[in-house]
Amino acid sequence: MSLLPSNALQYISTWHINKSPKCQQHFNHVKLMVGSSHISSSPKARNLGVVFDSGLTFHDHISKIVSVGFYHLRCIASIKKYLPHESLAALVHAFVTSRIDFCNSILYGLPSFETTRLQKLQNQAARLLTNSTRRDHITPILKELHWLPVHQRIRYKMLTLAYRAVHNTIPAYLALPSRSNIRHTRSSTAPTLDRRNAKKRSAGDRTFSVAAPCLWNALPVAVRVIHDLHKFQQSIKSVLFREAFGL
Repeated sequence: MSLLPSNALQYISTWHINKSPKCQQHFNHVKLMVGSSHISSSPKARNLGVVFDSGLTFHDHISKIVSVGFYHLRCIASIKKYLPHESLAALVHAFVTSRIDFCNSILYGLPSFETTRLQKLQNQAARLLTNSTRRDHITPILKELHWLPVHQRIRYKMLTLAYRAVHNTIPAYLALPSRSNIRHTRSSTAPTLDRRNAKKRSAGDRTFSVAAPCLWNALPVAVRVIHDLHKFQQSIKSVLFREAFGL
């Protein structure tokens, strides 16, 4: 197949996600010719540090995070006795939890067996910081550190992006309906986002335009009316913290 730069994007825009093995096998053997260059398809590609696979399962991406994260934990554990607690916490955040949080909004809606692998990494980081063992229950440890579990951390990132969309401080490609199109309830002036219908129920429900309005509309009215980003983030962390630990 030969493509000119002028119509390449138009051709790509006609692609649709199909997770069937037959369709994926077809795309894995697609060969393009752009100008004089031959381009072969690949089952995965890295962009901005994120590994995208053909089915958007992010299995390889999570595997990379977990592998590198546990490696750094082992390295940090080997010098733990020489470090004050503040320095230990800084290393854990710099090399482990920051990787768990990086671009984690794309992991929204993944099966629990995928995010559970990230949760095990976070649990091990928490145990390292608190000198806990595998026999110790992890919930009180995370609660003591005031760490949100991975599932809630993903929702925290999605809600932060939704807040920026509501207040028009987000890139155009992530923009949700403008404020003039946002509905307001009769009992409150809190903005309510209109949810778009997903064409593909499994993959479509994970898209930002579908997932963000659902999460946003479920927030308490008192949180949605906050106009300061920092205060909003504090509030949603409290909401998600109470939800995670049943407070």
